[in-house]
Amino acid sequence: MSMREEDIFEKLRQDVPIPETVQKKAEDAFASIKKDAQKRRMEGKMAVKRSSGRMPKKKIWILVAAAVLAFGTVTAGAAVYMQWSHGLSEGMKAEQEQMHKLEADNMASPVNQSVSEQGIKVTALQSIVDNYYVHLAFKVEGYEPEAGKQPDFEDVQIRIDGQDASDGDFSISRGFYNGLVRGNDGKAVYADGTPLPEEGPLEKYVREDGSLEYEITLAKENEKGYFIGKPISVELKNLGEITIDGHIPDIEDTWSFTWTLGGSDQVRECSPDQELGDSKAIVKQVEISPISMRVVYDFPRQEIEEKGYNESGEEIISKTYAEAPWLTGVRMKDGTTYMYLYRGPGSSGYLSEDSDAYALTYGIDRILDPDQVESLLFVKSYPEGDKLLTEDDLYVVPIE
Repeated sequence: MSMREEDIFEKLRQDVPIPETVQKKAEDAFASIKKDAQKRRMEGKMAVKRSSGRMPKKKIWILVAAAVLAFGTVTAGAAVYMQWSHGLSEGMKAEQEQMHKLEADNMASPVNQSVSEQGIKVTALQSIVDNYYVHLAFKVEGYEPEAGKQPDFEDVQIRIDGQDASDGDFSISRGFYNGLVRGNDGKAVYADGTPLPEEGPLEKYVREDGSLEYEITLAKENEKGYFIGKPISVELKNLGEITIDGHIPDIEDTWSFTWTLGGSDQVRECSPDQELGDSKAIVKQVEISPISMRVVYDFPRQEIEEKGYNESGEEIISKTYAEAPWLTGVRMKDGTTYMYLYRGPGSSGYLSEDSDAYALTYGIDRILDPDQVESLLFVKSYPEGDKLLTEDDLYVVPIE
């Protein structure tokens, strides 16, 4: 029984699950193969009558199947660990499955733009974008900082849809990835698991291949979805080292990039409506994305006095408002607890002068699966000294 060429790809698609992007590329390949077959057929008619030039349908099927597998291999390869920067993979304790999911959801996107100036090659590697934050990663090759010194660019200019930070009211934090992350006890550890040195600098800026990675985080906590899908331009100026006297550039030049951010507004939202002990705070709304947390409390203002000192050393007393209990971690459905999640940047405070709605928003230090979060952990009181927080020090708020 014969099959029409148009049915061949449909048959293959039914037999093998094909991602949309792979399907499109395979359909294009099919069209190209079909066009080639038609060309062969015409050439055959012009050559000898007994040779029709028709490509057998079986051969077309095999070629299309090969095209699907080839394109599928390329697509799958683009989503593996190597596509990610070390700072945004090991630095955010991401598992491979989590990285694949963020790419499939368009929260994580490759950039892969390179600019070389004076022997220094800078590559914009990737971005991760949710409702409130953007993480950018750049690879720097050809520069070796002096041992024990902190490398940095003297200035960074960023525009989102033509607006810089002052116009767009978004904040910027930046720096070279130093290999350090926060452990579940809140203390610094190396992301690759190697032990910290007993003495000397802790930072490990230079990787085994001699490259460095530069990270930039943008934040706009007061406007949901501000960054998603927006054009961005980044200028990195004057590469050098930070000293006590300030920044000393070794290379004076500018590395410029422009592209359009991806991003995803996918988030887990819930309304626990739970009071936190005698703090007078009620957890009203929660948003959890794979890279950030946001909590809105109902928290009546409580005026408190704080002691301080002026420039002359005289004690002064200022009045301010109490802060709502800090969200420090989560408990997952499998029983795992993640503490000290703050990676930053973040913001907290009342949403307006005449409202008791108080919001806390910050970027977290790992990639989370929001659907697997069982409870939120708020600080009731901090233990003395450098003791770790225990459940006795926490308010536990289950979420649905």
